[in-house]
Amino acid sequence: MSATLEVHDLKRVIGDRTILTDISFSVRAGEKLFIRGPSGVGKSLLLRALAYLDPIQGGTLFLDGKAPEQIGVPQWRTQVTYVPQSRTQQKGTPSELYFAAQQFKAQRGRPRGDLPALVAELGLEQSVLNQPWIELSGGQAQRVTLAICIALKPTFLLLDEPTSALDHDSALAAERVLTSSGCGLIWITHEDAQPLRVGGRVLQLPLGTEVVTYPK
Repeated sequence: MSATLEVHDLKRVIGDRTILTDISFSVRAGEKLFIRGPSGVGKSLLLRALAYLDPIQGGTLFLDGKAPEQIGVPQWRTQVTYVPQSRTQQKGTPSELYFAAQQFKAQRGRPRGDLPALVAELGLEQSVLNQPWIELSGGQAQRVTLAICIALKPTFLLLDEPTSALDHDSALAAERVLTSSGCGLIWITHEDAQPLRVGGRVLQLPLGTEVVTYPK
């Protein structure tokens, strides 16, 4: 049976401003849910809440019926992984980050993907894995970050505009790699055509209504 991420009546408040309220949906492993809405409506805040990176001010989250506290927050973040839009501020190289991530207790003993193969599928040379992050272009950094996150094999990927720094062909390659990853994808996009190409449901913020489902 596929793992399921459930969100019930989620609320996010920043200062004295309520950004999101009564957001409810569920996603199974392998499904795709696009998050749409104007800038400033709380799309990134929603993903950060799902990854349990920020406190929530109301509502509940469940992974296969268990809350983050029951699973353990490190285990939750291992299985529900946030991929930010901004490039990593890590020092060192992508290879060093990948191997460091595997040393975390919550990551030990988990299956791994083929990182070099993923890098190649994303149109990158293998040398990027051993280049300092600061030497990579925005598009290179975005793609190698995706490769690392997929190779760590989370159950769900929370994608904050994962192709925003990519040209059209590179974006298409990233879409293919993401959709073949087997992960459940909760995906912020501002590109109208992306849900049409990839397929999946669309959740419109701020109301949290599912507006359309695109077949694939």
